[in-house]
Amino acid sequence: MKPVFKRLSSLNPLKVIRWGVFNLRNSLRKRSKIDYISIELPQEMPTLPESRHWALSKALGPSPMSLTEIDRIFERIGDDPRPKGVILTIRGFALPLANLQTLRNSILRLRAKGKRVICYAQSYSNAVYYIASAGDEIVLQPTGEVETIGLRAEATFLKDALDLVGVKLDSIAISPFKGAYDQLSRSEMSAEGKAQLDWLLDSQFDMIVKGIAEGRKCSVEAVKAMIDSAPYLDTEALAAGYVDAVETEEALYRRLNSEHILTWHKANKRLLKKWIQSSDKYVALINVSGMMIPGKSAKPPIDIPVPFIGGERVGDMTVVQQIRHIMEDEQAAAVILYINSVGGAVIAGEAMHSALAELAKKRPVITYMDSVAASGGYYITTPTQWIVAQPGTITGSIGVISAKPVTNGLYEKLHAHRVEITRGANAGMMTDFAPFTDSQRVRMHQTIEHIYKHFVELVSASRHMSYEAVDAIAGGRVWTGMQAKANGLVDELGDLKAAAAKARALANLPDYAPLIIVEAKGKLLPPQLAEKANPAASLMYMHESLTMIASGSPQVLLDMNLKL
Repeated sequence: MKPVFKRLSSLNPLKVIRWGVFNLRNSLRKRSKIDYISIELPQEMPTLPESRHWALSKALGPSPMSLTEIDRIFERIGDDPRPKGVILTIRGFALPLANLQTLRNSILRLRAKGKRVICYAQSYSNAVYYIASAGDEIVLQPTGEVETIGLRAEATFLKDALDLVGVKLDSIAISPFKGAYDQLSRSEMSAEGKAQLDWLLDSQFDMIVKGIAEGRKCSVEAVKAMIDSAPYLDTEALAAGYVDAVETEEALYRRLNSEHILTWHKANKRLLKKWIQSSDKYVALINVSGMMIPGKSAKPPIDIPVPFIGGERVGDMTVVQQIRHIMEDEQAAAVILYINSVGGAVIAGEAMHSALAELAKKRPVITYMDSVAASGGYYITTPTQWIVAQPGTITGSIGVISAKPVTNGLYEKLHAHRVEITRGANAGMMTDFAPFTDSQRVRMHQTIEHIYKHFVELVSASRHMSYEAVDAIAGGRVWTGMQAKANGLVDELGDLKAAAAKARALANLPDYAPLIIVEAKGKLLPPQLAEKANPAASLMYMHESLTMIASGSPQVLLDMNLKL
């Protein structure tokens, strides 16, 4: 203690007091006995913590627990010598594979610190079993099932349905692989679209099977046989060794023979805390989540499960302002560009890209790709020095597409008569009155080819690959993170911790240099709350999004929704 006390006193007397209080609290906490900590994992978990104004918390409840917060919880448990382990109660997951891999990594790190991880569930789907296989023990509730029945992907094609109401989507893409609007412009899946889904499913299936095999210490063939014969009743799963026990929650607690099993809420107040070392430098995190648009970032008033038009929007004005703010802050020694985006408007992506290119001249910028970083989401990674992705991250889709709705047939069915008066041969080029003319289609294709060439050149320079090598894996093709790394589009497979470690290393920062999320400036919460109380706000939000993506302007956009 003396050397530490002496060092602290020479720095700041206030730190001496804080150090004393800190040690006193930890001494009191050590008297509490902890055997196991029970944690219920929510079905949906964002990667990053979400701050929520008190008024919104009153209306919508507290912010959801994030994967980052769960990792910190596991870290605290792992650093305390008293707990034997954790009991994870899982009610199901609605998470993409990349996020499941992030959670799995956190569990494996906790086990590496000598803690037991017991997973308990009423039933085990693909996603739940994949996570549970990272633990020491899998326990199933009586009457539950192991439903590891494999992966499936589906797509509904609406061209014929839209024809019935007199609406068409006039779409122009750089290649058949760039199928962001296929579900609206085609009657069936293209050969290229099917091939792409096949290789994505193959990669995801392979990752899940290998993960389960490693966790359960069995062969890949055995896991595939388990999947092909699923589902299993509780007794069948136990007999086959797919679960380690079939117990009620009460019986599980009795079987552990531990008097001191605490919920996380109680354990949080009793676990030891680490003394936080200070650093005058930090790693800034810029959050690029949602469809990329010109303007300011926005979130929907409520959750709207509609692709493109119902999700979060990230505006170039917001991101560029954040970048410029970081450039003026000398304490921001490195930057992580966090991406969870399917892309969007080319002009928005270019604005973000140019600002990031200036930032990257002055300090290290590392990309972390979350569940999806494709098309425009990949475009803006090109100024960064290092790209980290999860094996299951959906990425690539290096390509360009444009589309506009043609609704004149709808007006005819309604016996509504539209009149258009123009000046200039192409004045109605972007109108929904009629499809592109032959000459307009040629011009639009030239625009798309020009932007695509620029896109490929950016990737070529960034990844130190020839134009031809990039073009061979581009053209709108989509990859998992594992495939992207094999193709040279990603530098490292890992989670946000890996990206933060790389950023600190490149900036010569200590391991304890904090990671700070850059928040948008000047965003007013009262109007958001008012919007949430307005049923029309959701329709207005979707209409704005639809207007942005169906305007006929070039888009670097991906539509990909694979679920476990």
